[in-house]
Amino acid sequence: MRDAHGVVPSQRTSPDQTPRPTVRTPDPAELMWLEEARELLRGPGIDLTDVQWLGTQLDTLMASWHTCPPAQRWNRVPTTTALGIAAGDAVIARVPGLQWVCVPDTAGPRFALAHPATTAVAHPIEAVDEIWTTGGAGLLPELVDGIAARALHQITPPVEPALFTGALRLLGLRR
Repeated sequence: MRDAHGVVPSQRTSPDQTPRPTVRTPDPAELMWLEEARELLRGPGIDLTDVQWLGTQLDTLMASWHTCPPAQRWNRVPTTTALGIAAGDAVIARVPGLQWVCVPDTAGPRFALAHPATTAVAHPIEAVDEIWTTGGAGLLPELVDGIAARALHQITPPVEPALFTGALRLLGLRR
């Protein structure tokens, strides 16, 4: 599809022309760290891509954390990280080609989801931490659905009208 200037936009540019942040493939140690974080949630018969189960876990743990007096609250970061990684894995299961990447940062690498055909990245770990901080119950399924829908929309090529065959063009000219 061409824009007003006759230029075909590259698939490496986003609709708002935001350049993609620098990303890299996670190294073996980072992949192991992701796997170790998932282990916090694993158990017999548990499917870590079951978004309803993940949402229930988030809501239960978050409610317990918020009801504790601030001095008695545990460090939420391992929990929100594990749930964010599992939420990201659930998105990856829905979007072909989406993968975990590292976004270099001065405080250490941040993990994100990216697709090779787009410039957009999504940060499910940070999004889960934000849900936890605000105490919004029932939001994890909506988060996973939203990230997956945006990613699918970005990688799905626009539908262009079919070209008419020569016979149909002639019929159109005769009318």
